Amino acid sequence: MSTDAIVLLKDDHKTVESLFKQFEKAGEKAYKEKRRLVDSMIEELTIHAYIEEEIFYPAAREARRARVPAPA
Repeated sequence: MSTDAIVLLKDDHKTVESLFKQFEKAGEKAYKEKRRLVDSMIEELTIHAYIEEEIFYPAAREARRARVPAPA
């Protein structure tokens, strides 16, 4: 697995965490700002899930298979 995928996941964690903090700081009636933030969260979490499912998890499974012998 490329460390690029890990870097992407870590960066994405930071981005999503920042969006949640912004959401929490937005005023109670900041409906438009909160909608914008939620849209961004959805986009970032979709990208995050794609990276995990298509790059990270397959590479992790392959690495495990390479290290752990199959049961006899």
